[in-house]
Amino acid sequence: MDRTVKETEALTKILQTLFARLPVSVEIKGRSYPAKIVGIKDGLYLLASLPGKSDGEKTRILFLTHNNHFFHGVFTVVQRNAGNGLELLRIQAVKVSEAKRAQGRVELEGGGGEPIILTNIINQLHLRRSLGFIDKIVETILQKHAKKMKETYPDSLIYFSDRMDNRLRIMYNFEQSIFVTNRLERSSGGAGQNFVPIEEYLKLLTLNKIESRFVSEISVLIRYKNYTPLGYVQVLSDKPMDTEDYNKITLFAAAISRDVIASGFFQESKERCMAEDISRSGLGFFHPQSIFFSRSFAVGEILLCDVQLNQELRGTYRAVIRNITNTDKMFRIGLQFFNLNSKEEEMLNQFVDSRLGPGEGSQAPESTAQDLPSPSEEESASEMETVSEEVPDMGFEGEEESV
Repeated sequence: MDRTVKETEALTKILQTLFARLPVSVEIKGRSYPAKIVGIKDGLYLLASLPGKSDGEKTRILFLTHNNHFFHGVFTVVQRNAGNGLELLRIQAVKVSEAKRAQGRVELEGGGGEPIILTNIINQLHLRRSLGFIDKIVETILQKHAKKMKETYPDSLIYFSDRMDNRLRIMYNFEQSIFVTNRLERSSGGAGQNFVPIEEYLKLLTLNKIESRFVSEISVLIRYKNYTPLGYVQVLSDKPMDTEDYNKITLFAAAISRDVIASGFFQESKERCMAEDISRSGLGFFHPQSIFFSRSFAVGEILLCDVQLNQELRGTYRAVIRNITNTDKMFRIGLQFFNLNSKEEEMLNQFVDSRLGPGEGSQAPESTAQDLPSPSEEESASEMETVSEEVPDMGFEGEEESV
């Protein structure tokens, strides 16, 4: 039976344990898109980064799946920053219903053709934690690149740590690098909308001051395979830097990531896993029981893995574990993709198009605004059962420290 949660304490628990931790989507004009939850405020507010330009929406529908249930949240838009796409959303109600598969899938077992292979699987949380135990091999790599960078940019550094400082946090939240040509020119000193807004950068400088002689800064994230931030490369200059400098510094960051990954520092799975099925939103695959499996695989955990779709299509995908089933010989893990890079998303759509037909299997989740109570409706107007005292036990886990 569908349920609607409206009680304040229950809504706070849902936001803290689910919407602040798991992949969230937003419904825009009948289609679903990934949404990034930047933070939670006062237990009932989410700060969210949403795709595309706003049309002045007064309400938002955000949803996720967990433990075979859909959670559809109705939010009112309290504040909106048109410059960076951030919105402050106030939760009004959450509809909880049984999750049903809505997208067509490509069945791979016994269907002929090339198998889909998953390799180098790693838990994203473990990836971040491992940065607290950097070994001599990684230190040598960082020292080598730092020395090479200083030959071109004397006032540069490499930040590589499991702890987020303020600079790394602001780049992570905005999903953008810092590129400030001249911080003394507030109106024109930024490099455009593809970078952290200069207003936010100037706020950062009130917390982390730099020498007065520096007017320009470029800081680029060091990422694990273009996803998880591992740190950043920072360059300061007493003269304005340009796009050529940004491109050079980006190459330095990419080289650091490539060399650290190639060193074997990150504990990735050595298994070559076979996929059972795949869709535009996720896949199922088999993995044998092992110490790595026991430590890394649990419902709700986020994985990164290399996926070989065929001889031409190979990329790194990020997904959350939706379910784990024990079969006769191995475990079947069900994954849901989220916040993919554009390159990987294009490859995935190309593959599914080739097997199901162009655009097939792209049905949006069955989340419609009319099924949910409007924030303006009276509390008694809902036709569905209202949970007034507690959230049903659906496998909620304790709140983790936010990043």
